[in-house]
Amino acid sequence: MRKITRIKCLIVVLLTFIGTLAPVHAQQSGNFEISGVVKDTSGEPVIGATVIVKNTQIGTTTDVDGKFKLKVPHKSLLQISFIGMKTKDLKVTNNTFYEITLEDESVLLDEVVAIGYGTQSKATVTSGVVSVKKAELMSSVSASPLNNLQGKVAGLDIRQTTGQPGAQPVVLIRGGATDPANDSPLFVIDGVVRSNMNGLNQEDIESMEVLKDAASAAIYGAKAANGIILITTKQGSSKDGKATISASYRLGVEQIRQHYPFSGARDYLYASRLAGSRGINDANVSGRLEGGAYPYSTGNINYKNGALEGYGYSRFTTEYLDDLISNMGQSYVDDLLNRQGYETMTDPYSGKQLIFKDNHYQKDVLFQTALTHNYDLSVSGGNDKGNYYVSLGYINSEGIVLGTGYDRFSLTANGNYNLRSNLKLTVGLKHSTISNKATDPENSGTSTMDRSSRYPTTFRLYYDDGTPGIGEAGGSPRNRLHELYYQDISDKAYRNTIQLGLDWEILKGLHFKPSASYYMQENIYRFFEKYNEFNKGRKTLEKHDQYKQIMADAVFTYDKVFSDKHTLNAMIGMNYTQDDTYKLKGTGSEAPTDYVPTLAPTKPDLQRTTSSLDKEVLVGFFARVNYDYKRRYLLTVSARYDGASQFAEDHKFALFPAVSGGWNMHYEDWFPKTVVSRMKLRASWGQTGNNKLSYSNTQGEYASYIYAGNPGVLNSVLANNSLVWETTSNVDYGFDAGFFDNRLELSVTGYNKLTSDRLYDKALPAQTGFSSIKANLGTVQNKGFELSLTAHPLSTTSPVNWDVTGTFSMNRTYMKKLPYNGRDKNRVQGGLVWDAKSGTYVETGGLAEGERIGGRWGYKYLGVYDTDEEAAKAPVDTKVSGSKMNKKKVAGDAIWADLDNNGVIDDKDITFIGWANPDKKGALINNLSYKNFSLRLVVDFALGHSIANIWRCRANANARNAIITTTDVTNGNIWWQTGDAATAKYPRYDVASDWDNGYRNHMRTIAYAGMNSNGNADNTAYYSKGDYLCFREVSLGYELPRSICSKMKVKGVSLNAGVTNIGYITAFDGLNPEQYDGQETGEYFLPIQFNFGVRLTF
Repeated sequence: MRKITRIKCLIVVLLTFIGTLAPVHAQQSGNFEISGVVKDTSGEPVIGATVIVKNTQIGTTTDVDGKFKLKVPHKSLLQISFIGMKTKDLKVTNNTFYEITLEDESVLLDEVVAIGYGTQSKATVTSGVVSVKKAELMSSVSASPLNNLQGKVAGLDIRQTTGQPGAQPVVLIRGGATDPANDSPLFVIDGVVRSNMNGLNQEDIESMEVLKDAASAAIYGAKAANGIILITTKQGSSKDGKATISASYRLGVEQIRQHYPFSGARDYLYASRLAGSRGINDANVSGRLEGGAYPYSTGNINYKNGALEGYGYSRFTTEYLDDLISNMGQSYVDDLLNRQGYETMTDPYSGKQLIFKDNHYQKDVLFQTALTHNYDLSVSGGNDKGNYYVSLGYINSEGIVLGTGYDRFSLTANGNYNLRSNLKLTVGLKHSTISNKATDPENSGTSTMDRSSRYPTTFRLYYDDGTPGIGEAGGSPRNRLHELYYQDISDKAYRNTIQLGLDWEILKGLHFKPSASYYMQENIYRFFEKYNEFNKGRKTLEKHDQYKQIMADAVFTYDKVFSDKHTLNAMIGMNYTQDDTYKLKGTGSEAPTDYVPTLAPTKPDLQRTTSSLDKEVLVGFFARVNYDYKRRYLLTVSARYDGASQFAEDHKFALFPAVSGGWNMHYEDWFPKTVVSRMKLRASWGQTGNNKLSYSNTQGEYASYIYAGNPGVLNSVLANNSLVWETTSNVDYGFDAGFFDNRLELSVTGYNKLTSDRLYDKALPAQTGFSSIKANLGTVQNKGFELSLTAHPLSTTSPVNWDVTGTFSMNRTYMKKLPYNGRDKNRVQGGLVWDAKSGTYVETGGLAEGERIGGRWGYKYLGVYDTDEEAAKAPVDTKVSGSKMNKKKVAGDAIWADLDNNGVIDDKDITFIGWANPDKKGALINNLSYKNFSLRLVVDFALGHSIANIWRCRANANARNAIITTTDVTNGNIWWQTGDAATAKYPRYDVASDWDNGYRNHMRTIAYAGMNSNGNADNTAYYSKGDYLCFREVSLGYELPRSICSKMKVKGVSLNAGVTNIGYITAFDGLNPEQYDGQETGEYFLPIQFNFGVRLTF
């Protein structure tokens, strides 16, 4: 300690002496004294920085605390410099104190990025690698690392399709082949291959690199067809031997940003009973409106279900007032009206008074204001012996849907230890425990979100005995309160990673880096439903899934610079990966009690247990050589040879080569740098693979079954031993440029990606006994370009720093090649459609050579028949089903275009509507800072896709006979009577389901495979453009001044607040235009989130 004090005193004396060497000229009458502090980007003081008045000899140097004082002329220009840091100019204003941050010049000139099994200078990278550092990740208040990549990387598609806490967004790099679920990139976390980032704490991330092209991703071979995202976690610092402690807390408040335009119960009853009284869709008017079967029906006083009997236990609250008084008594009804919020209205059907309860279910019960608490604590440090980083994290998130949530505990421990001068040991440990509360995870949330969110609000929330009402009978109760009361659901996941590695420098520049890792994931799911009035069997389900991965790598690297001109980096290695998957599932029912929620007490003859065991082995040999001459001429060559056990014997191995080159033109002596300060041309070609299939796809699978009371074995998966590797070939070309001393930076890339032998599930005829077989199908092409532009608009003398980044990408997916099948363009699926240009029928839809993938088709909606006389002249509608087939159209029915003018409406009359996927995406990110304040503004957009509002379609069609109406029934959008056709947007409304009763005025579907939306809204009435501009984020940060922090005995204190998912400008009339399957059905809505956080550093 005494030695350190002496050194500090010596530095003070030295700096004072050096300061006297900078002559301070005569103190002019206009001079005044200023002071300040100079820091680096991490907030540490810069000792000995030179501070001078530009073009004069007036100056000084900073002391051991980075502080300085100087008398300067008014409106002078300061120049602050330090060896190894970028010189900064600062204009003197009326302020007397200045806080100045210098950037590390080496970072600006030679940033290092991860490239897979190594690192490389950004200046010499010739492939599609984009790096996002921790400073950019932490500038966002989102708790999801992937969401924080939104807009930062051109060509990286982040799709937030759900608001379920903990849900990962859909991630695509440069489009997919055909299926987003199987087209996600590979994640590599500290060298460990993962299929997702679940369980990883954002606070632990040091950097993320996105490998977009095959030249960069080919080193991972068999699993790299969809691109790679490399995640490097924090390792600690060996700067001064002192430990750094960081503690942070963030509070998130989430709310549903927008509701569907629900009707209140009063409007719902009026519209439903008025429509039902016409008897068009259902002639049994009395039975429908007075039979107690539907939310708009009376007759609930006669309700009976076992021991539950009478109005107080009916599913719905609608009743004739006089009948209820006669049945239950005046005092009972007075209590309903005066204390329980019941209402009355005049019935448009009978003229009597109705009594009902509007439970405001969607707005007041199903959705809630949700809180998120996020705690993080980390300790890092090191010395000349090594460095370490240890962190604990805990996040507790409520969902905006009642009863949903997400809990995660995480632990990360990384260490690097110098065992000898040439031998370093690396260890890593990661653990996470996740508890997920979703809306019935086993059924993908269908009961609650798809149905409960659109249930009429006249159903009974609670019975008279205080227990929750069922809502709708059967397996989809729709009342979330009932689900939470009777269903016990536990969904937990445990993830553990252990890593060990060595770095042995055998000779100067020659390193041997062996490493091994063990990753295990366990998912334990348990479901039990207690005895209730509609589900008396006490359904029980338990699942236990276990996944284990063993990885081992042996890598040699060699780095050498020859004659200060030739730089060589060579790498050769081997990888072994073994994946073991075990799945156990058991079901049972009819347990005698609610108190033992396991399989044990269920009836033995109703118990069913299944299990599966799968083992996959991948062996890979890889090599890469990076070469550059004077950093001007750049070349990278790599190859990987992989063998995968899932494939049949003759198809196990494949080679994935890659080559890329570049030219740093600005290093040429002749290159003019007056405007263009940096210019790199680059091009690449490479191949990657996809082995996403299991043993069963090539060898078949058998399952047990019971036949005539005896056990047997059944072939459950059909084998295809001719399956070959899915291979992606990618050509990249582009340039990176800097202008005006790199104050404007531009990157432009074009690419052509071909995926051949695409793995997919091929449908089989029913008579085969199998629904599908895994097969290779043709070649898919993704073609597009990407642009990234970063500007620093304000001068270096401005007290305000402003960085703005814009990204833009365009990608379209085409079917390039298909197996010959005799059809035009070898089309798969699709069908004949009238083509007005040629005046004949042509094949379209499905998949066809040369055509873009993802088209949406439907019937062309022309309006509404205003009278019965007009409707009687309608073409024959073959989509009208059942008993309505031969019934004539009536006033209020939809007019569908008869495009071929043959007097018949059928699938040949459909028309092209749009594309499911946007082909253009981009973002604009603004980062501003002034003194200790920082402001971040993010907007992003997507163009070129269309979406069917299936939720609205089903409401107007009253699908399943029991869906809440929207304001369409009262605001003139729905046709009600003659004269409305001129302004009505939609056909007539009827309480008897438009779908179930076959009229098909709203819900229509196309019979051609590969052309329907699977949501029964295949018509132009409910499609609209999905183009949007999203106001994604606004956040404000503040760093407490160092003088205040020192008094608090802390290194730093930062505060932040922000809002994410603020809203959209869009023509789409649903809730979330970020739907890329062409439809919105009522998913878990994406909430608006308010965030507040504080971070302390010790």
